[in-house]
Amino acid sequence: MVQKLHQSFKGLLDIIRCLEAHSTLQESPGEPGCDLPRMVTTLMIWSDATQLMTFGNAKLWLVYMYFRNKSKYYHCKPSHHLSNHMAYFQKLLDAFKDFVGTHTEGKGVGHECMTHCHHKLFQAQWRILLDHKFLEAYEHGIIILCCDSIKCRFYLHIFTYSTDYPEKVLIATILQLGGCPCLQCLIQRTRLHHLGMAHDRQQHMTLAHFDTSRSPLVATACSLIYEKHYGVDSTAVETILKPYLWVPTSNAFLDTLAPFRFNIFVALVVDLLHEVELGVQCMLLVHLLRILTALDKDLINKLDERSARYFTVAFQAKLTFDRYRKVPLFGPATIRWFSLNVSKMLNMAAQNFKDLLQVCT
Repeated sequence: MVQKLHQSFKGLLDIIRCLEAHSTLQESPGEPGCDLPRMVTTLMIWSDATQLMTFGNAKLWLVYMYFRNKSKYYHCKPSHHLSNHMAYFQKLLDAFKDFVGTHTEGKGVGHECMTHCHHKLFQAQWRILLDHKFLEAYEHGIIILCCDSIKCRFYLHIFTYSTDYPEKVLIATILQLGGCPCLQCLIQRTRLHHLGMAHDRQQHMTLAHFDTSRSPLVATACSLIYEKHYGVDSTAVETILKPYLWVPTSNAFLDTLAPFRFNIFVALVVDLLHEVELGVQCMLLVHLLRILTALDKDLINKLDERSARYFTVAFQAKLTFDRYRKVPLFGPATIRWFSLNVSKMLNMAAQNFKDLLQVCT
């Protein structure tokens, strides 16, 4: 009888990519004259722009990084210093339009040109972060004296980059809403109903984004813009880039980390906060509220005010909604008080949608 070997994965450190990176590092030749143990330091990057005030225009674009070699249960403890602020990104100032207007004879600047400048500014800031010191540590490692008094050489590896979809478009330097919603391949929106099928997985690999085909196309488009003064949205530029959803902007990650076989498209993982909690869970709650409204408009008031039980033959299911504002606390911080009417959905955070769905199920 053939016994199958089942391997359990405990966190990011044990997944296949990390194991392959560790094996590749151990099999590669070490630094000349150095016999120290070599370790892979996995880096997880997050970035998100947030509004600091309810009234006003104060914003902050924060970039932070986790050392993912440790367990996720240590990340919530500040004393372990596993999470660090990397940088605060800048956006184009509103006065930038006035500056461009002085060089265009007062014609101003279009939306396509502003988007192009926004891409350029974002990638330029990442080029500052990915400087020669970072690349040297990425290639040759850093010697650190560990807490057990043993010196090791740690090699940096960016494994994941998590953010919301608009920022992922900036990172991948692809065209937003260009017909291919996936950031890793060129599968069109009309084929989304094939998701999960065998031929869909095969197309995901055959139509994947590769830097080898991207760099010459972007270089040609940039030469048309900066040397021959073509517009960013001109027909000549779109003919070169639009079939592959590229934008005429060089990618800082692909240009600097390409010699180390780094693929930014694979590193862009699902963002649970924006894509699941504020995305799927929010739309699920909205859908449930619409079902109640379609069945009986008075059920919305009963949902907010008191217990309501409704049975419909069409759905063959019982919808039971207890009074949210009377639901007691569950644990010290698991489910909080529902002080406002749920149907209004005012000032809700990601944890609120999760709590509401937990209570009504």
